Amino acid sequence: MLDETREGERRETIDELSDLLVVVQEMGRRLADETHGDAYSQVGELNELLHQARLQLTRIKDGAVEGG
Repeated sequence: MLDETREGERRETIDELSDLLVVVQEMGRRLADETHGDAYSQVGELNELLHQARLQLTRIKDGAVEGG
């Protein structure tokens, strides 16, 4: 029972984090649109990191589904 509760909480946390990353990525895209000059490369790097974080979260979620 405790394992089922923890797994449910884990899935909920993953879903909430995924939703948050969607919002943060959109803000990153907005920042890229608004940025000019030297800072643009830093914003591009940030957006790439956000993309990688979302991919990793997807892998974690897929592993949670397979393992559960």
